[in-house]
Amino acid sequence: MKIRTIGYLTCFILLIAGITAIAEETKPIALNEKEYQAFITDFDRAKDCIYSGTVYNWEILDNQRFIFYVPTKSKPYFIKLTIPSHELKYAQQIGIQSTFDDRLCPYGGNALYIDGTRYTIESIKKLDKTTAKQLITYIKEKKKDNN
Repeated sequence: MKIRTIGYLTCFILLIAGITAIAEETKPIALNEKEYQAFITDFDRAKDCIYSGTVYNWEILDNQRFIFYVPTKSKPYFIKLTIPSHELKYAQQIGIQSTFDDRLCPYGGNALYIDGTRYTIESIKKLDKTTAKQLITYIKEKKKDNN
């Protein structure tokens, strides 16, 4: 009985150690202010498109930039509005206006409606999951520091 209990305990400890190692490995690398600004400068000029009917959710970076997940959380896209929206951080819904073929692009008159106000889109860029996590982690840490 003791041998079996020791075996179970050993397996449990190894399992916890493995899960901890995986969690540490997938933790995003923290960005500093300079790296964040470099990302934003590069992303602010992007001209990708997404299909408007496939937007799953969003994460707010600031009052002008956010991340759309299209069509799932594993496919993030960086979005920048042409002007800041103070309503963005309180938005429960975002309306999408696509002027042609159901695509949302940063040109051609496409826009987002946030709290009834129309905002045109300056840029859209496809991100990888790691970069999206880094941007979100940076913003959350910055908010903690300001509080």
